[in-house]
Amino acid sequence: MRTITAHEFPQEIAYVYARARRLEWIAVGYIASSTAFLFFVMGSSQAMRTSFFEDAVSIVPAVAFLVCTRLARRAPTDNFPYGLHRATSIGHLIAALALSTMGLFLLIEGGLKLISQEKATIGTVTFLGHSIWAGWPMLIALLYTAVHPSSLGA
Repeated sequence: MRTITAHEFPQEIAYVYARARRLEWIAVGYIASSTAFLFFVMGSSQAMRTSFFEDAVSIVPAVAFLVCTRLARRAPTDNFPYGLHRATSIGHLIAALALSTMGLFLLIEGGLKLISQEKATIGTVTFLGHSIWAGWPMLIALLYTAVHPSSLGA
């Protein structure tokens, strides 16, 4: 089965489409690195744990876009005589479900912590022989995760 090239789109749209795919690949790599960074610094902090899960789930829409746009570019077959262009709609559904799941998780987790009045303490870590407050690496991790939404527009 051959893949339809960019001749299916007008030239200006093909350029935007190729750029969007390239940016999504960059976003997947960046989100994976920020998720790993958050995992290593989250400790017992509920806020950092939530940020970690949020980053872990935010990779789903980017991957769904890449997979579904690849499917949508396939040539028509006997079973799909008009092609698989609607695969992008499934990608939107997957992204919406991932974001809705994350919102539901935040609501339930935050509500349970509020009801139980649980307060996590942020301890210290040893770095190069010095004891530092664990919040400082957490703040650096949060600053690192803020770069992606502001620079890639996600």
